[in-house]
Amino acid sequence: MPSPRELGYAGMVAVVLVLGTIGAAALQAGRAKPVDVWAILLVVIASTATVALRHAAPVVALAVAMTATGGYLLAGYPYGPIQLCMIIAMFGVARRIPLRMSLVACGVAGIVAYSTVAARFAREVETPLLLSLAWLAWVVLPWSLGALVQAVTVSQQRARQELVTRVALEERMKIAADVHDVAGHGFALVAMQAGVALLVFDEQPEQARKSLEAIQATSAKSLTALRGMLETVHSKEPDNGEDHDVTGLAGLPELVEQVRAGGLPVDLAVEPVGARLAEDVDVVAYRVVQESLTNVLRHAGETTADVRIARQEDELVVQVADRGHATPGQTPRLGRGLTGMRSRVEDVGGRLAAGPRSGGGFQVVAHLPLGGER
Repeated sequence: MPSPRELGYAGMVAVVLVLGTIGAAALQAGRAKPVDVWAILLVVIASTATVALRHAAPVVALAVAMTATGGYLLAGYPYGPIQLCMIIAMFGVARRIPLRMSLVACGVAGIVAYSTVAARFAREVETPLLLSLAWLAWVVLPWSLGALVQAVTVSQQRARQELVTRVALEERMKIAADVHDVAGHGFALVAMQAGVALLVFDEQPEQARKSLEAIQATSAKSLTALRGMLETVHSKEPDNGEDHDVTGLAGLPELVEQVRAGGLPVDLAVEPVGARLAEDVDVVAYRVVQESLTNVLRHAGETTADVRIARQEDELVVQVADRGHATPGQTPRLGRGLTGMRSRVEDVGGRLAAGPRSGGGFQVVAHLPLGGER
């Protein structure tokens, strides 16, 4: 059903077209039938249907407009604004319904329009066929414009939907990377702490107790962080501000303490940066350290790790190195950890290098822009 606003618009358009029809009749006096109540009624019907039904029922609007306009012209009333109703209705059909359906509807309307005008011209001019064909060509124009507008609109909607889908996929990939980092780091720590507890369970029960307490704390923290990440997938509400997982350079001391409790000696050195880091760069710096230390726990064996954070010109340099089993010249295996790390760094405009270091061991070096994404 038309809304009250559309009915209001239809009433105003009807008044304008009636006044226009009266003006057109004055200009065509003696050449057309004078405007009477029936002519005004046909104008009102055509204009009201065209405006009021153009959204809710465009085909019905076209049918009513064509019938009223055809009756008006065949009755011999003066040419005037009522003919615009047919054009507007045809444009609305082509604009709002599928192309094939609009082609059929407007094709039928075009044949009716041609027949009506040809019958009218047959009584008034010497070349009715030529003029009626010219009229038909003019009638085809609104369908062409409407179909073009519909094609452009559909294309834009498809592009917007693809953009939304791509953004959602990228967001899920980021969440998956976060889950990988948090879960991998937590499991690596738990595995190392459990190994320590097993080794000292009989001889050093107090140390075993500390390792078990560390396992409990690490698993609880990791589960909380994972729960917070997974909630963002299902919830469309804004974050309530609760910190499920402290990420950023401010969280490095806690991260390093967890790794040390797992049995890996870590030397941490953070030099003053002298500038406030963009949030995304701060998080990426933390994730690089977290993933690198996790890889050391998993793959390097008995070793130590060095973490260095420093400013180098307009970049933040994050370096994590160990003295494990890797040897110079060995090609690193690009697993999900390193691949995800590189993707994170490149997303904020940085670059990452990872590979065996001189003298043995492995190192990861990330160069991040201090100004955020470039």
